[in-house]
Amino acid sequence: MLAPSLSRGQLLKKTGSRCPVCLQACPAKVWRTDETPARVFLTRVCPEHGEHQSCIASDARFYWTSQGAGTPCCASARLSPATSTFRFERLSTCLALIEIVRSCNLSCPTCYADSPLGRGETVDAVPLNDVQRRIQGVIDRKGSIEILQLSGGEPSLHPQLIELLEWAKAHDKIDYLLLNTNGVRLAHEPEFAARLGQLFPKGGLQIYLQFDGVQAEGQRWLRGADLRAVRQRALDHCAAANLPVTLAMTVTPQNLPHVWDAISFGLGLPHIHGITFQPMFQSGRVVGGASVVSGGAPPFDSGRLNTADIILAAVEQSDGCLRCEDFTPLPCGDPNCATVGYLIRAGGRAESISHYIDLSKLQGFLHNRLQYTMEDLSRCGCESEPLGALLKQLELRSSMAFRIMIKPFMDASSWDEHRIQRCCTHVIRPDGRLDSFCRYYSGFADCRDAPA
Repeated sequence: MLAPSLSRGQLLKKTGSRCPVCLQACPAKVWRTDETPARVFLTRVCPEHGEHQSCIASDARFYWTSQGAGTPCCASARLSPATSTFRFERLSTCLALIEIVRSCNLSCPTCYADSPLGRGETVDAVPLNDVQRRIQGVIDRKGSIEILQLSGGEPSLHPQLIELLEWAKAHDKIDYLLLNTNGVRLAHEPEFAARLGQLFPKGGLQIYLQFDGVQAEGQRWLRGADLRAVRQRALDHCAAANLPVTLAMTVTPQNLPHVWDAISFGLGLPHIHGITFQPMFQSGRVVGGASVVSGGAPPFDSGRLNTADIILAAVEQSDGCLRCEDFTPLPCGDPNCATVGYLIRAGGRAESISHYIDLSKLQGFLHNRLQYTMEDLSRCGCESEPLGALLKQLELRSSMAFRIMIKPFMDASSWDEHRIQRCCTHVIRPDGRLDSFCRYYSGFADCRDAPA
């Protein structure tokens, strides 16, 4: 696949990116092509390795830029000097993730954290008091944590997980908990699932379950094994314990033809409240080039997926049940960091939310924003925007509304510094400071060791 000539395209914004070869920072531009359908490309020039182009939206309808005075522009491209050196400590934190275990009971070929195998006494768990200290430090600095995600490695292996959950549940500054898990322990230990259900009988905890779809294709490549039976047992035990679940599906070209099957599967189980699609990105054990490169460097990776690919596939496969109008960018963070859609469960069937609500009329956060101030960056759009209020109401009606989210994390081929500047998905680092998820897991030498 060859990249198009952008000489007649539309420049959407200027930003900063990375050279996919040496990973060094370099200036970049985002272009909209003049073809039909229009696509969006990220271009940059590395002093050593030349020009690189990556498609970041295979359909420009699903790439969002802020608008001002009726002219397309990127607000983030005009950040005031005061915001050019901001810290994640000053940004709104919509979700705080903390790794509580460094090892895992699986050795997935695609693990973004590159977690070593460990079981029983070999589990490399972060001491409970250290986990609590780091979480409390964020609360002391920022006031509260709306969503705390426990991750790893495999967090269910932590020998004091129940004590940690009890502590977090009792904490008046932690609103909600996510347990990011591969489901192995939930599948093999129904008493573990039952204990979690007993601890949270009125909600407050959701299982964020690794899920690779209902099809056979791609299972072994992603995890080194076909875990569909394991995931089904985990889901059965969660249902028995009244534990709500969000499915988390890594999307590759192999399972892209089955995204609607995954949605349909989730719709059929009332304790599954939604599904998050995460396009495969290069981190941890995933390596390789993915750009069109001048001068004979690594070839363009035609298998790289973006938000538009997943939305279009889901809509096409849904036989009219799902529509493009059902999706909108989240009003917090950069509008290209997370896109969400909803289906309404009604009378045993699923209906398009756009039959009831015009999401485009609630996207005020995409307009009249020529310049962002630190106040803008530190205020959560989910709290301050009309769309945010609506989405919170849909989440409260979780048995009726089924959430479909696309969360495209970045690597060197898709790196857009403006998205980092507005990130609200933060990792609580081992030193206790906050960092952007994409920065922390990027593998860039200048990012992993020191937060912005």
